[in-house]
Amino acid sequence: MTSSSFPKSAVLCAKPLAPALISRRSLLGAAAATGVALAAGGFAVLGSSNAFAASVAADDFLRLSEFVTGGSPLSAGLATRYLAALTKSDASFAAAAQALHQHVASQKISHVDDLLAAPDLDPALRATATQIVSAWYLGVVGEDADAVLISYANALMYRPTAGILDIPTYGSGPDSWGEKPVVPSSLNKKSPQA
Repeated sequence: MTSSSFPKSAVLCAKPLAPALISRRSLLGAAAATGVALAAGGFAVLGSSNAFAASVAADDFLRLSEFVTGGSPLSAGLATRYLAALTKSDASFAAAAQALHQHVASQKISHVDDLLAAPDLDPALRATATQIVSAWYLGVVGEDADAVLISYANALMYRPTAGILDIPTYGSGPDSWGEKPVVPSSLNKKSPQA
């Protein structure tokens, strides 16, 4: 059927009645810009505040994270996300991280091994360092039902095998499937054999 077989009024109605207020291209551009802003640490723009962020800048947390994980460069965007999640999951984290940051700076400790080898290291400082390392290596903050995934593909546990092994695509470990589905009893009955 061609347009000539339609009534003239139907052809006229096929045109948009009003110009589009927003184009698909501008909508996608705005969505991409929002994603980039959030990935670059835009959580503060959304009103996320915490005591640690007020007392120690995100770049100080990034440097502390790089120190306790062995000195390799880390993502500033991920550091902001880990900082927010650690502070949210543990009310005492802000003070503990501040104390660890001050201890490392005041003692002029050059490597995490020197920090951990110190015989008089406060167990609370050791626990805070472990908490930060655990978050970065596992990509998760918290435990069990309270666990929050911050980064899967960028978890530090995958760095040693980068370029050799693919990052696994299963959940929290091998055989970490959900509950076995319940099979209705009608499907469990054996069919009569001919």
